[in-house]
Amino acid sequence: MGITLIIILTAFLVLFYFFRIGDAFSPWFITAAIWLVMILLLNAGDTGLYPLQSRFYICTFLWVPILSATGILTYYATPASSKASKDETHINLGWLNFFFALSLVFTPIYVFRIIKTVTMFGTEDLLSNLRVLADAGQEDAIGTLLKYISAINQALFIVCIWFYKQVGKTRMTIITLANLMCAFAIMEKGSLFFLGLIAMFVLYEKNIIKLRTIALCGIGIIILFYGINIARTTSDKQQDSNLFDFIAMYILSPPVAFEQVQQKVTEQFGSRTFAFFYAFVTKLGIANYTIEPKLQPFVFVPVSTNVYTVYQPFFQDFGYKGVAFFASVYGVFTGWVYRKFKNGGAIFKCLYAYIAEILVLQFFQENLILSLSTLFQYLFVIILTLQDKYKLLVHQTRISPSK
Repeated sequence: MGITLIIILTAFLVLFYFFRIGDAFSPWFITAAIWLVMILLLNAGDTGLYPLQSRFYICTFLWVPILSATGILTYYATPASSKASKDETHINLGWLNFFFALSLVFTPIYVFRIIKTVTMFGTEDLLSNLRVLADAGQEDAIGTLLKYISAINQALFIVCIWFYKQVGKTRMTIITLANLMCAFAIMEKGSLFFLGLIAMFVLYEKNIIKLRTIALCGIGIIILFYGINIARTTSDKQQDSNLFDFIAMYILSPPVAFEQVQQKVTEQFGSRTFAFFYAFVTKLGIANYTIEPKLQPFVFVPVSTNVYTVYQPFFQDFGYKGVAFFASVYGVFTGWVYRKFKNGGAIFKCLYAYIAEILVLQFFQENLILSLSTLFQYLFVIILTLQDKYKLLVHQTRISPSK
């Protein structure tokens, strides 16, 4: 079954390239390429993981063709804009400076509070404790507010790197440092991956770098993340960790772990998939639902992991039908955003940069529907900084799109 999938995915990629259906960061190309690489690695030799069963392969047989087909159909069904119809890019300096001010004030406070909490437990294994205790002591009103600063910083990073010339070197440097501070504060590799992938995506779309540069950077990122993992591992466990174990744990283990996911039968419709909506309605006091936690329990495959690929919530709630249905949801949404991005809209340029990161990480976990709160936070910042209707201050600049 694995060999059959390899042949099919390779044929998809050749077809997309030959007929020039999107570029290397189109939803269908990313999806086919990611799963092809994963299956090649999982079938290349002894990974030390449990062997794959049929469930993962069946879901991939459903996911890739349906997402690709619906994405391509939506892309071509959505009208393309001519150059004459493209709007100018608006940088609302009032809102941009407002969010920069929030970042300047609250990022150091966010980092300080985390470091203060962690150092209460001593300096031995400090980096490991940063990861474990990152959310401790953040339950008060200020701590709750501070949790949004990472999303603000990341949204600003997307805006700044797309419109670097208009935003300026100083702002770009400040917001990059702010993002690095937040990533260090919780020792999270995901934030660094976000920055690296967004940067490579934008530079590629601006024709500054090529795919081979992205491939080399990808290897560098894996080595960097392995170093971070060693740094935040307690001293008594470091000798048991090596690069191959790291790759197996963070890259290859999710598909194997997915084989152990049990389909849930509950009275609450789509309790896992629609957890965001249930949480939102419950917090408003409209109803009282069971809120499924976003973080999953660990399983051993035989390495420990708690990520189960993009298929996990859909399969748990609805089985194979759920995987097929939400593949079409992904395809329609990403195909539509990709067309709007190719039409040159400033907001959609920033939005699709985030969507591309989600698509690259689909082998890891579901990050679109389960993380709608993050998506809305990004959109809030991006829309305000790239519109000219709602002005915080009178100072604003209007700039034609860069070629």
